[in-house]
Amino acid sequence: MEYESKLSRLISILGIAFGALATISIGVYLVATINPRIPGKTVIRWVVDPNPIRKEQIKLFESKYRNIHVINDPGAEPQRLLTQLAGGVPPDVMALYNPQTIRLFAKNDVLLDLRPYVKKYKLPIEKLYPGLKPYIYYENKIVGVPENCGPYVLFYNKRMFREAGIPYPKPDWTWDECLEVAKKLTKYQVVGGRKVPIQKGIYVGTHDWWFFIWMYGGHLYSPDGKRCIMNDEKVKKGIRFWADLRLKHHVTPTPSEAQSMAPTGGWGTDALLFRESKVAMMVSGRWLCIQYREQKDLEWDVTSVPHGPNRVTLLASKCYSIPKTSRHRHEALIFIKHLLSKENQLLVANYGDGIPTLQDPEIEKAFAYNPKYPNERNNLLHIQEMKYARVSESSPYINVLDQDAIMAREFDKMWLGEQSPDKTCDEIARQINAVIRRNLANPNFLD
Repeated sequence: MEYESKLSRLISILGIAFGALATISIGVYLVATINPRIPGKTVIRWVVDPNPIRKEQIKLFESKYRNIHVINDPGAEPQRLLTQLAGGVPPDVMALYNPQTIRLFAKNDVLLDLRPYVKKYKLPIEKLYPGLKPYIYYENKIVGVPENCGPYVLFYNKRMFREAGIPYPKPDWTWDECLEVAKKLTKYQVVGGRKVPIQKGIYVGTHDWWFFIWMYGGHLYSPDGKRCIMNDEKVKKGIRFWADLRLKHHVTPTPSEAQSMAPTGGWGTDALLFRESKVAMMVSGRWLCIQYREQKDLEWDVTSVPHGPNRVTLLASKCYSIPKTSRHRHEALIFIKHLLSKENQLLVANYGDGIPTLQDPEIEKAFAYNPKYPNERNNLLHIQEMKYARVSESSPYINVLDQDAIMAREFDKMWLGEQSPDKTCDEIARQINAVIRRNLANPNFLD
């Protein structure tokens, strides 16, 4: 018995030791994988989407700073970033894609305040477009640097317009005019006695509904952010118009129609319907040019997003932030500085990935006309639309993840026909306001 007892204890000790060794080994493996080492170089990890321009940007940077190697980590989802930060494997530079996410990270005090480094690293913050402030500041801190941006515009297929005998749209057109055009550009064929769409008039992304509520003067939140006013009649009117495009007029594809009409998957999936000439118009930003340029037989141009009583469009951007716990703060700051350099901004201008955020006559001239793409004659429209562009609204009293979850759930019900657009607005307002009231009563819920 004594021998068996000793053997049992030995097995237990070996088991614990093996488990500890395995845990350490896995940890070392993960750290080594996420933060690899290259002799003679500092390796920094840049978490951002896998837009094809990243390779060119990294190539340009590494040609100037040969002692720094940049890895493009393509998973910039907020939850993944938070997991990395909590796990002690922070990226060195990370992309945050909306002001709500920036506020979430800044509020948790994980972002480096760049103010002490602006002068030392010559960061030209004062030359960035004023409309980008929500991507730069949190309270009085500088927590991010936007490198490019894009007011939403409308891409249209010139061949489809010509074949339908429809004049090309002009920058001051309205949503009612756009709807009539979209109806003419929507086509079906009969397969097995069933109508199957072969071409839709327009595509608007699932999350790009802001201009529909703004055009009637609506807002998501009250000015102090303490009340969601999605149930306001001005908002409901806009959401009804947006829903009618798909549910009543059938000029925009449902998700299942979209999947059957064009391949999906990979970066820029939403762009494929337009690229494959399955929709005649698409509302989005400048970054889709990268894909459309590859489709040599695609004749396209841009005009403004149609307007209602108010002319307004959505402004999209992202900021690059440095976690406080970055292992390579100096190199990360050099990289941030490079992203705002004239060389990188000219690369952005020529590549098609949004508008360069640096206001500079030389960069603007390069953006306006690229001889490699002589058919793109309306590039300045993207810059001109900046005066109508707004950043999406948020409230400091509700976590963006909670807000988005409520909206996604209720909009899904609307698209499935389970509730009307008005009911959807009422439910979103009711649920968000309930969370806001809870958070105001106990701010710990916002941590």
